[in-house]
Amino acid sequence: MKIAMVGNPNVGKTALLNVLTGGNFEVGNFPGTTVEKKEGKAKIDGREVVFVDLPGIYSLEAYSLDEKVAKDFLTNEKPDLILNVVNASNLERNLYLTLQLVDFKIPMILVLNMVDEAEKKGIKVDADKLSKILGVPVVKTVAVKGIGIKELKREILKGGSVPKIEVGGDLRSKLETAEKIVKEVVKIERTRVDLTEVFDEVFMDRHLGIPIFIAFMWMMFTFTYTVATPLTNLIASVFSILSESISSMNGILFSLIGKGIIKGVGSVLVFLPNIAFLFIALALLELSGYMSRAVYLMDGIMTAFGLTGRSVIPLIIGFGCNVPAVMATRTIEDDKVRIATILVNPFISCSARLPIYVLFAGIFFPTIGSAVIMGLYAFGVVVALISALIFRKVLLRGEAEYIIELPPYRIPNWKDVWILTWNRTKHFLQKAGTVILAMSVVIWFLTNFPNPSIDKSYAGMLGRLLQPLFAPMGWNWQFVLAILMGFVAKEVVVETLGILNTPIAKIMTMPQALAFMVFSLLYMPCLATLATIKAETGWKWTIFAVVYSFAVAYVLALTVGVVARLI
Repeated sequence: MKIAMVGNPNVGKTALLNVLTGGNFEVGNFPGTTVEKKEGKAKIDGREVVFVDLPGIYSLEAYSLDEKVAKDFLTNEKPDLILNVVNASNLERNLYLTLQLVDFKIPMILVLNMVDEAEKKGIKVDADKLSKILGVPVVKTVAVKGIGIKELKREILKGGSVPKIEVGGDLRSKLETAEKIVKEVVKIERTRVDLTEVFDEVFMDRHLGIPIFIAFMWMMFTFTYTVATPLTNLIASVFSILSESISSMNGILFSLIGKGIIKGVGSVLVFLPNIAFLFIALALLELSGYMSRAVYLMDGIMTAFGLTGRSVIPLIIGFGCNVPAVMATRTIEDDKVRIATILVNPFISCSARLPIYVLFAGIFFPTIGSAVIMGLYAFGVVVALISALIFRKVLLRGEAEYIIELPPYRIPNWKDVWILTWNRTKHFLQKAGTVILAMSVVIWFLTNFPNPSIDKSYAGMLGRLLQPLFAPMGWNWQFVLAILMGFVAKEVVVETLGILNTPIAKIMTMPQALAFMVFSLLYMPCLATLATIKAETGWKWTIFAVVYSFAVAYVLALTVGVVARLI
């Protein structure tokens, strides 16, 4: 039995999926799209049921990608039953989608969720009368507390009912019908002060709102990176020891396993604590209701550059690591804005690039090193925003189909936080890990043949071969090889220069060093980030990200070098 779960955003569909399946669901993408798909299985009285959680939508007009995906699924997959989940506190808006679902003539159950929050607001819904009007079973639930789930399961086994209500096909008819139904079944008795309104007086204040948002982002940033550092260091140490132990044994096979496979797997798993902690923080912000407020606060600024408020959080996360930052774009509904945010994210300077800045700033700018490093970070943000504007005007044109809904504040359920975090993290490991593993083996081959000495390997030959390309910058082959190795991970740039015993101060001038720092800031994303971009967008945009970032890095680094020489 296949059941489609349909509803507006923030009506508790994921919480309902958790409780119906016991958290047994997979997070993936709908075929040919980047729209997140949750599919879970459960047995109800011995009968196997498959639940497909469709993206949260407000209508089935198929204007947005989410709406198109939902409509195509209902049309082509023809599920046995629709669970239409609605928010009891906002029935009129939710019923507009319900009345569109009527047109599919598929058996349906209307799940009146979050009735406890509605009752706190003095809103009472007559479920029996609503059931008679629509001609489908109506079940009251509080998904996060498991209330009403037994009754819902009984109704699922009965198979629901094809809606009996007759309604016109045009927008006006459906809106008028929804309004009439609400007048008949809803009674409002204002009881006490709404805490959501009280909190919004503070969190949405035009003076306090943005400072509070910055404070929350700082806390999330600290939690995601600082708190996770001991775990990342532990994982890095374990894989380093394993890699060195196995690769120290004689034979190509041991070298492949140690320096190729284990090092490749380690390059993925070292990000695991950061990604898991990030998704915990994002889940808390989403489930508490604050995320929508943050999006609203920043929307005006980001709109000027063709993005939306939802782009802010991935860009901020990028200062720590671009891998989880790209993953965080899944919260952006508009596909064009999401792709634009992904493409510009690598211009945000991640923590892995900091050792490069520190090394070169310490040698060439000993008195103003901090100012130079801060300038690089700011320069990356400017390039990212200007690039986003260009993408939205040229490649990804169109108005962002974007609705901001402010759900009530809630205390997140820890089980929901855990399940959401685990499924998103597992998806990263499955998708990005396979690409990184394959590429690590390729890079192992390039750095070990025909000679295991890096400067005599194919990679070293490639560095010398590409050196004329960077001749305008005045860099010799060691710096070109370091940049090439930085494709694996940006930390490797400094490591490569160390292995080659490069006398940086003797063979490089200050303008060349500044150009090198700018290039390191902007050129192609590291292997892990590229693997994540590929998993999220496909090969086309991944290749574009490499070519565009390299071109921008080359032009700007050359320009900075020339200007620095003139000054």
